[in-house]
Amino acid sequence: MTPTLYILLTAALAVALALFTGYWRLVFHLFAIRPASMTAQRLGLRICDPKDIERVNGILASFAGGFNAIIRGRTWTSWLDYCDSLSPLHRPFAHEGAAMGYTVRRLFRYRPEEFENRIVKPGPEFRYLYYVGLGFWSGMRNHGVQHLDRIVDGLDPVHGYLCFDGYGFKHAFFDYPRQPEALRQLDRLNGYARNAAYQGVGRAFYFLYMGEADTLIERIRRLGPHAVDAAAGLGLAAVFVYPDRLGAARELGQKLPPEWHDHYHLGMCFGLKARSINDVEQFERYMKQAEPDVREAAYVSIRECDRVELLTRSEEGEDGYRRWRERVTGWMAEHIRYPMAGLKSTTRDRVTPAPVAN
Repeated sequence: MTPTLYILLTAALAVALALFTGYWRLVFHLFAIRPASMTAQRLGLRICDPKDIERVNGILASFAGGFNAIIRGRTWTSWLDYCDSLSPLHRPFAHEGAAMGYTVRRLFRYRPEEFENRIVKPGPEFRYLYYVGLGFWSGMRNHGVQHLDRIVDGLDPVHGYLCFDGYGFKHAFFDYPRQPEALRQLDRLNGYARNAAYQGVGRAFYFLYMGEADTLIERIRRLGPHAVDAAAGLGLAAVFVYPDRLGAARELGQKLPPEWHDHYHLGMCFGLKARSINDVEQFERYMKQAEPDVREAAYVSIRECDRVELLTRSEEGEDGYRRWRERVTGWMAEHIRYPMAGLKSTTRDRVTPAPVAN
């Protein structure tokens, strides 16, 4: 056997072995997120309280870990094992990060029906996070409006809009601090997709300016007509990041301009709804820490959120995500004391709060 032939056979054997064992995926280390780069300090987040810094750093590490686990895992279940290893508090963020890495795992091939079947349907408790993560990836790839529309087309007609939320989050979290004009990219989106993207902006601003409420409010106010959308994202982030400290989210809500209240309130409802399906038992433990009136308001709001979603889906048609949100916003303004402070007297006589079911 000649040296050249020996080298070729050895190389072929190495390639075959790598393909068979899955170790060829080590090449995706090139795409991995360096955990050291994903900290509040390195990203320049305006967070002062050490406890807030610890919470945010844990979230960022979980998100990066989920992304790395799905792109580098030897088997399809490797990323699920990683997510399951985390606490209920951090697990949703790992699933979001994994969804961001989905197309990398699939060698940059994407089909909406496959995303639904391989990611969303097997893990319905994290369904909201999966769509947000997919949209985040589009933001990282700087996809244009038409490309993003193609990604969303074919996804769940209601929850699929959360892709635009993730897209907006990326542009606000990573691009806006360096180039505020980066948000102009969102104005090219069509219809309610633009509103959904600015909801993602509000979530990002919560992380960016968590320690400076005045700055946070001022930056949201600059968004003009989309300030209310950002306020909704702000409310979602405040309760989702701190489901064990709803008092902090309520305190922030009291500082906001009155014209944002209904939208911030909606965000609180959707954040609680998301946490309730992530882990029902853990959500019950969070709720036990809340004041009785707050707990009652949370359960009733989530139940109404579910009812309106089912009604909206039964009607079919376009703009289901918009109709769902607008109806819940109106209902909460009429029945729930702001911010998630309890039931209004006219509502208390008509409803009996019950624990949330998955």
